[in-house]
Amino acid sequence: MWFIRRILIVSRKDKKTNDEVLDMANTGRSLYSTIRKRQMKFTGHIYRARGIEHLAMTGKINGKKSRGRQRTTYVDSLDTWANLEQHTRSQFMRSSCERQIWKTMTVNACSRHGT
Repeated sequence: MWFIRRILIVSRKDKKTNDEVLDMANTGRSLYSTIRKRQMKFTGHIYRARGIEHLAMTGKINGKKSRGRQRTTYVDSLDTWANLEQHTRSQFMRSSCERQIWKTMTVNACSRHGT
């Protein structure tokens, strides 16, 4: 953030927040959306491969569940982030097998405001 302040000649003494400085520069924070985009690409790759990683991601491993509230899984967090109201969990997994649909879904999820 210091380099944007230096380019715009905004001192720390001016008491401008980082968000205000980003607005002045007409930029935004892109790291979070980059991380989510890469996670979605990786998830699509794993679902198409159908290997042991696919079994681990979908949770189809034998054993007992632990007591209490279940932990939020990696796939669950991607489901909620990718706006699951439009897609059910099975549609989410099925769309990963079709590369064009998955790419479109990834782009739409990453281009939403607030991501």
